[in-house]
Amino acid sequence: MTVSPTTQAALSSLELAILGQLLAAGGTCDTLTALPIKKRSSLRQRIRACQQLQAKGCLTYSEDIAQFGLTLTGKTLLKLDLSVWPVTPDELMILRSCQGGRIGPSQIHRRVSVGDRQRLLERLAEQGLIVVYGRAIVNLSLTPEGRHYFENE
Repeated sequence: MTVSPTTQAALSSLELAILGQLLAAGGTCDTLTALPIKKRSSLRQRIRACQQLQAKGCLTYSEDIAQFGLTLTGKTLLKLDLSVWPVTPDELMILRSCQGGRIGPSQIHRRVSVGDRQRLLERLAEQGLIVVYGRAIVNLSLTPEGRHYFENE
């Protein structure tokens, strides 16, 4: 997909600010909150702008689980006998970590490797053992179409 003149005109000032800061950061950024966007906007507005930019083909990103909690199934699982748990020890540690309520990945027990947390959380969510309350935009990357827009400005 190329950025057409109609797409160029359709970019909002916030979308332009995000693309500009991403370009200034070398085309990539670890998290949306790390981009120093000077335009006054809420996080919700920035997330929406990123979704629109991705739909227009100007940037790509992935989403990580930012906040989660136990489902009723997860709570029930923790009450079962040790021999019948259908989860790995790391997944069990995650479930035990969120017994008190909603938590973020940084609040998971330290024995669970930081690099494995998102993969394990996604698996637990697919199994219906945790409920995802929030996701964060991570690994933002400017596409060639997004770069092309600024070259033609």
